[in-house]
Amino acid sequence: AAAAAATGAGGPSSSSSSSSSPSSAVATTFADAAMRRVLPGLSAPLHASILMALSMATHFAGYEFARSSSLSSFTSKSSPGGFGSDPGAFPLAMACVSPFSVLLLLGYGRELDRGGPRAALRNTTLFCSAALSAAAAAASAAERWGGGGSTPRIRVPLLGELTPARAIVWTSFVFQNSYAHLLYAQQWSFIGSVLTSEEGATWFASFAGLSSVSSTLAGTALSKSVDRIGLRGLLVVASLGLLLTAALADAAYDMSERNGFDPAEEIRKKEESKKNKGEGEGEGGEAADERKKGSVRGAVDLFRRVPVLGALFWEVISFQSLSTILNVCFVTRLKEAVADDAMRAAWTGQFYALVNGVSGLLQFLILPLFMTLFDPAWVYRLMPLAPLACTVFTAFQAEPPLKIVAFSFFVAKVMDYTLRNVCNEMVYVPLDFESRYKGKEIIGVFGSRFGKSGMSLLLSGMTYAFGSFGIQELSRLTAVASTAWLGCTYRLSRLVPESEAKKKRKADARKKKKDGISSKKKKR
Repeated sequence: AAAAAATGAGGPSSSSSSSSSPSSAVATTFADAAMRRVLPGLSAPLHASILMALSMATHFAGYEFARSSSLSSFTSKSSPGGFGSDPGAFPLAMACVSPFSVLLLLGYGRELDRGGPRAALRNTTLFCSAALSAAAAAASAAERWGGGGSTPRIRVPLLGELTPARAIVWTSFVFQNSYAHLLYAQQWSFIGSVLTSEEGATWFASFAGLSSVSSTLAGTALSKSVDRIGLRGLLVVASLGLLLTAALADAAYDMSERNGFDPAEEIRKKEESKKNKGEGEGEGGEAADERKKGSVRGAVDLFRRVPVLGALFWEVISFQSLSTILNVCFVTRLKEAVADDAMRAAWTGQFYALVNGVSGLLQFLILPLFMTLFDPAWVYRLMPLAPLACTVFTAFQAEPPLKIVAFSFFVAKVMDYTLRNVCNEMVYVPLDFESRYKGKEIIGVFGSRFGKSGMSLLLSGMTYAFGSFGIQELSRLTAVASTAWLGCTYRLSRLVPESEAKKKRKADARKKKKDGISSKKKKR
């Protein structure tokens, strides 16, 4: 597989084939030397992609610490900043994720236009690291301040009394649910830009598997260390992990720039071509089009030009709606079953460690072969069937216990981490730079969070109007959401570009048919 990937031709990285081998014209760095020593025989684009995959793995390892800390703090009934006694707080917080994600997306778009994809990834990663450290420090300070009678309090519907400690926990929880896709989408955009479709079918599952393995190890370490470092210490560990994430990602971009396969080169050539065409036209049409980049109208034009982006947008929204309801069921049951904050954080860490461990096994052992044999269109059609069966079964339970609710959530997450993520990334590979970087961020950050926030807002409104919903009612909603996801994946499957393997099979079939007709004519 390594030899085949190293000699892959065509696609985004075909122009860099001549610079894939060591050359005296390209300066060698520590990262180059390390990758050639550990993984000899692979092309420079694959070395850079592996560095970015390692960056992504450290990001998700740190995210496990941030997620467990934020979730346990938010659902706590004993700490002054927790919302464990307010059933409407969790869905309302998830509803706030989408507006917060839009702010992050706007900041990313500004960084992308100003400094290119490398600077955008570096700056957004460092910002997220600083934000997590600030959240840990602010939460510790607010808890030391205390929750006595002198503490300022504001009465908020669904939230009860809002104190400084609760405001910090709320903000930290919303940020934690917003930043992961901001970084993750940029990392995959780089990988999808420098590898071909054939290389993607071979390597994408393994790259995703690295993140699953790192998350599994992080979840295991988390359950053993939370008693020693506390919930705030988990945030600090996540913050420090993002510094390593930024360093590895920057090394990957540095390698791409020095070896001639920088993803930003595509957009630079496009801008130069437009500039040359627009010379002498003043503030004409091309210049006006350039000014629309990053605007709402520009995004709408992009989605009209590339219909598969729109189908991906609705698939993401439908799946995140399902995931949100399952998450609410899971958190509600977990909060009732495990009252202690540290034990709940450890339970959450172990649950996600199991999710990531099973996902990693599938990604390394089964998925590479599976993706080479099955076309992505059929994967999209079959993928929702297992979560649909689980949610329908849970919907018929009067009071489903924690294990059954957790299993439904487990199946959905495994499908997400293994098949869904890899298939989505393969769809982006043949698309242009604007689709891979801007369209993908809109879908990954806004679309993903809009699905969560929209469903959370609906649940909050229903809770406010009719009182707290029971697990049985929520379980029935998961069955409806699973059906909606099935419909969206089927629509997407009809727009997904054919894989190179399928094109080759069709071409071979046509050739055999043509040769058969020719031989019959000769016999006559």
